[in-house]
This record gives sequence, structure tokens and C-alpha cells, in this order.
Amino acid sequence: MVFSGCSPSDYYASIASPTGSNLHELVKSTHRNTLPYTSSSTDVWDALIDLDGDGSGSNVNLIYRAIQMPNSLQGETDGWNREHLWPKSYGVGYSGSDFTDLHHLRPADWGVNAARGNKQFSSCWDSNDCTVPANAEAASDTSSDIYRWMPPAAVRGDIARAMFYMDVRYNGDDDPDLKDLVLSDCPSKDDAKLGYLSELLRWHEADPVDSAEVARNSKVCEDYQGNRNPFVDHPEYVASIFGSAKDQSEYNCDKSATKSPTPAPIDPIPSPVPHSEGACNGLEPGDIVPIAVNTNNPDSVIFLPLVDLPQFSSIYITDNAWTGYHFYQNEGTRVFTVPEGGILRGETFGFAVGQWTNRWATESGSFSLSTQGDSVLVYCFGADANGQVSKNANLEFLGGLSTASDGWAAREVFDDSSDYDYGSTHSAVPVSLENFAAPALPKKKNYGFLLNPGLCKNPPRCTREEILSQYMELGNWEGSDFDGYDTSLVDSLVQMADKGNPRSEEDPDEMMNFILIGLAVLFGLVLGCVFCLLCRKKEPKPASRFDMTKNKQKENLQSVNRRKSKGIEHEKLKVAVGKGLKAGTRGHNKNKNIELV
Repeated sequence: MVFSGCSPSDYYASIASPTGSNLHELVKSTHRNTLPYTSSSTDVWDALIDLDGDGSGSNVNLIYRAIQMPNSLQGETDGWNREHLWPKSYGVGYSGSDFTDLHHLRPADWGVNAARGNKQFSSCWDSNDCTVPANAEAASDTSSDIYRWMPPAAVRGDIARAMFYMDVRYNGDDDPDLKDLVLSDCPSKDDAKLGYLSELLRWHEADPVDSAEVARNSKVCEDYQGNRNPFVDHPEYVASIFGSAKDQSEYNCDKSATKSPTPAPIDPIPSPVPHSEGACNGLEPGDIVPIAVNTNNPDSVIFLPLVDLPQFSSIYITDNAWTGYHFYQNEGTRVFTVPEGGILRGETFGFAVGQWTNRWATESGSFSLSTQGDSVLVYCFGADANGQVSKNANLEFLGGLSTASDGWAAREVFDDSSDYDYGSTHSAVPVSLENFAAPALPKKKNYGFLLNPGLCKNPPRCTREEILSQYMELGNWEGSDFDGYDTSLVDSLVQMADKGNPRSEEDPDEMMNFILIGLAVLFGLVLGCVFCLLCRKKEPKPASRFDMTKNKQKENLQSVNRRKSKGIEHEKLKVAVGKGLKAGTRGHNKNKNIELV
């Protein structure tokens, strides 16, 4: 696909004066093609390999890491993914052109991208709370604190100009799929305001446009979208549209509109979080993940919230298939209302037929997991500007997993195209969860997630990003075809969870306080199996899951698999379960082996 009128002389011929509105109309009217995010045809993956390749045809340049990585590692947890420079949680949707706009998409190392999250672009505000580099694998001249992220010097200007483009390109325009994106020194999720404008203005001056940036701009226009970034072609437009940079002391933000560089002390008593009843209330992809599932009767799913859950928020779970556009309606959906006072991050909760049923209302159909593989998706609905919740819009996926034999299915190319028959065991993975918070596990009846705190930066404390990174690795899951696990023990774990300190409302994504996760230990045996074990020759007791390194965990899992044919898998896992549950319940107050920060 080749678009005409992309030479700078032709492209700006109609602009009499470079005002914000004139530039908006230009870049919007010439945005002639919107690429699919993932497709068998040319998609965002293909475009980024082309636009950000190193010239060899085999590697891409990573935006925050300043190295090259093989194209073939796209979407892998030890590879690269597609970074939205303007975070989705600050106004970029999933169904509009902003989601796949190549002017603000770049290849990024998976782990470094997760560490950036939705932090504002800025240098650190407090040297005592500054990490250099921003992540262990980030470029050496990067930095971050709990709210801010500074990329490598060589791309700071490129990123600034991409953000200027996004501000001008997207202003709502009465399009329900698009929000008015605004650069500001007072960032706000609710108002789609990203920070920090003054810092970006300084980066624009310090890192001027180079030939590679011009070439990329031309290629986006000619080969993919049909529009250009005016601030690459005319850097002088920046000052006329956005003004000059301010000092931090001049930001003049209300406390509610910006982040304090030094968070206030955290009250140990949880306070109700402002909310709209039945809404997401700020929850985002990756905030609630299933950490255990049992598909034998009674069906059971355990969830781990990685952020505080606001009171009265409505959390939905479904085994209906997602097509990429809508849900099939051949299975069921349950809804859980977060109780008064909310649920603290790290405090597990669950669904089990006959045990926690009164906590979950039936929304539709019958939620019944298949032993032949199935999917579980967790989601919520956002509220509009008036606080009203619409179940026909603002769908936000939070987490999920698949145990289908061949993993997640492909998404439909067009809505209602019926390209695929998803049946009762398959589902497409939502775009917002792909390669992030929705693992595809080999078919087993039961699964539990094994968190290794030794791999976290400050063990036993683990951040949300560190947990999600481990969550996507299949080696961190333990599967079994047992006929169930003892959900009363899981319920005990929930009841005895150490609530610790609630997260500050000014810390939306990063820090979680004390809580022990007995995630490696959810499998139990039915009473008859316990009796059989008493008659069986004892096996050596394995080391505690919490004392194992990641490699040791894998060795133990391999040992379990080798022993299945000998009929002693039940005993092996029972010992591990008992060990973990002891740490997770009776010994909880003395054994805070795993903490969430």
C-alpha cells in the first residue's frame, strides 16, 4: 500500500498557519489507513519490524533498552512487544485508530516495557527514590521513580515529538472510540492527561530531529497510514502550539490532579476508595489475575488482585468465548461485588460452586468449566463522565487464562464474521491481555501458580510487574489431573491473609504491602486419597517451594512428571501442598515468605 501526497512539500501545502486545529484536521483527514493490531495480513508487528529494524532485516531496535533483538522474539516474555508510548490507561482505547497508531508505537523489551507501565515521562523528582538505570535491563542513562520514567537520551526527543503528535491528532471529535488526549504538567487518568509536558518540551530541544526519525515519519505515511507527524518535519511548530517549558515549582497542580514526589505516610487502616457503584473504578489490564483453577466439580477459581479493589466495584468472570469483538453466549457469567471497605492487593478471593456462591451473582447462563480445557476471563465495565455504568461500552479486561488443548484461538477478522467456531472450550485472547496477563496453559484439569520471590528485585517483596512477568512463564505453573483440591483450605488462606498497609491513592500501579501468597499450594486430595496415602510407603519430603530457586522448582516439577507413571503423583503433591499451606495459614504471621510491594 502506497499513499500519495506524503512528501513534506505536498503534505503541508494546505496549511496557511500552523495552529493546533489546522494541524489536527490535517493529520486526521490524511490518516487513511488503520492497521490491525494482530492479523494474518499486515499488522502492527509487521510494521514495527519494518519501521524500527536495524537494517539487517533480522532485528528490531528496542526503544528503552538501546539494543537490537531478533524479530523472531516478538511477543515472547523474554523477547519484545509493542509499546504504546501514550499509555492505554491514560486515554488510548482498544477499538480506535489511536490503539494502532504507528507514530506512538515502538518495539520494547518485554520486561522493561512492563517496568515502565504507565509512568509519566520525566526525570526523577526525588534522588533518594530514583532507580538508575530505570530497570536492570534498560539503557544505562535511563531512570525511574515510582511515578516517572526517563528513557535513553538518544530517543527522548523522538518520544517527545510522538507525544506532541498524539495530543494534536486525538481530541475526541465526537468519536465514541477516541478520547481527547492532552499533554499536561498535571497528569490525570480520568481526564486523559499525560505528563509531563514541560519535561517533553525540554527533551525536544535537547534531542533534535535526526535523519532516522525523518525516514521513519515518511515510511509511516507512505506505506502504512497516509499521515505524517508535523513536529518531526517542522520542529518549530512545537513552541507555537505548546508554548515553553515551566519549572516544576510552576506546575500549580491541585493535589488531586498530580502526584506528590514524596508520598504521604500510609494509614494502616483501609479507607473506602472513591467509587462509582458497579464500575471498574480505575482497574486496568493485569490488576486481577486467576492464580488457580479447578475444572472438576466443584468448579473453583482463585484470584489475586495486584492493586487495591475499590468497594462496590463489580468484577465479572466468564467462560464464554471472546471473539475479539464480542462474547459468545453459550456458557455463563458471574459477577462479584467488592464488599464495603474494598479488598487489598494481595488478598486472594475466589469462586467455588457451593462454597463462595453467595458472593457471586449469576449474570447470565451457567458458569461451568470443562475438564477438556476452557478459558476464564476477568473483566469490568467503566463509568461515563456522569458516573453511569454502561454494559454496552467501556469493557475492560483485567486478567485471564486458557487451559484449552491448543491455547488461545485466533480472533475474528471482522465483527460478526463467524470466522471461527469457538465452541465451549476455546476463546480468543483479548488484545489488552495478550502476552501480558493471560497465559495459555497445556490442558490439565487443575492448575496453580508458583511465585518465586527470589527472582524479585527486593525479595521477598515483589512488585506488580515482577509478578506479572513470572505469571506468564509456563514453568511457574503446576498442573494436575487430580479430582479436585480442598477449597476450604484456600478459603482459610483468604480469611487469614495479612492485610498489611493499604496502598496510597497517589500510587496507582507500583507498590503493594505485606501479604503471603500460598499460590504453589492450592492442590489437595479428596478424603479417600488421604487414607490411601497413609497406607503407602512414605516418600522423601521435598524442599519448601519458598526455598527453591526457579531452576529447583522446574527440577521438582520434572520429577513429579516422571513419577506419574508410578502412581505416586498424588503423594508427591500432597507433601508439597501440606508444606505450603502450613506456611500460608497456621504459620502465616511468622512466615511472611512472599510480600507484594
